[in-house]
Amino acid sequence: MLLHLDDVTTCWSIATRWLRDTLDCQRVDTGFGRPDDEEYFPGFAEAKNGDYDVPSFGGFAVDNRDPIMRAMWAGNKPVVFADIKQDRRVTPRLRKRMSGARTKSKFGAALRTNGGGFGLICADWTEHLVPNEADLFDRFEQTVTDVLSPIIAVAKDITEAQDPQAAVKHDAVSVFHYGRRGSGALDALTSAEIEVARLVAQGLSYKEIANIRGRSLSTIDHQLRSIRSKMGVSSTPNLIVSLSNLDGFDI
Repeated sequence: MLLHLDDVTTCWSIATRWLRDTLDCQRVDTGFGRPDDEEYFPGFAEAKNGDYDVPSFGGFAVDNRDPIMRAMWAGNKPVVFADIKQDRRVTPRLRKRMSGARTKSKFGAALRTNGGGFGLICADWTEHLVPNEADLFDRFEQTVTDVLSPIIAVAKDITEAQDPQAAVKHDAVSVFHYGRRGSGALDALTSAEIEVARLVAQGLSYKEIANIRGRSLSTIDHQLRSIRSKMGVSSTPNLIVSLSNLDGFDI
């Protein structure tokens, strides 16, 4: 991650995959946001276990005022949801969303600096309840607090220093949530994502894009997942159609 501090998307891609493997969970997702936002948009980065058919949790905004969300933003420690079906803190609306993503158990925590929370990260178990291992929670807490929060905060600051619009692009509520397709819609994408979107719109393969960008196939895959989530589309062909309909998008 330290080698990619100038690319917050790549930092997140590495972090989510590493945390997924460390916890042996089925999905890790994250997003930028603030405690006082009305909505939170998960799926800025997402890592899923390839051995299972794991749905994405991203693609749609979550009500940031929901009790679960408030608990994650406010807690000094990560929040454990040992059994989503039995947890009374989960509202029916959010339980339906989690059930659709096959979430059975969840760890959730806010990413924080001295300036307060700037994002959330969640680890989900979809095939079984969270394992009863004494050190599992400690590993998650220490990783989020001591590693991810400071590194991602620095990567975010560097990205925003290089691109003054990045602060807008990382906001939890993007223009895509409301179905806008004008040229301003590109503000929801990072500069790296815009370049990847331009290449995919030209019909290039993942491998060709990876070679041009000097990135791994996994990184390009994660960037395209993020782009599709922000644009509210479920497939690359649909993404290409959406990009072609954007005013001012220069392929």
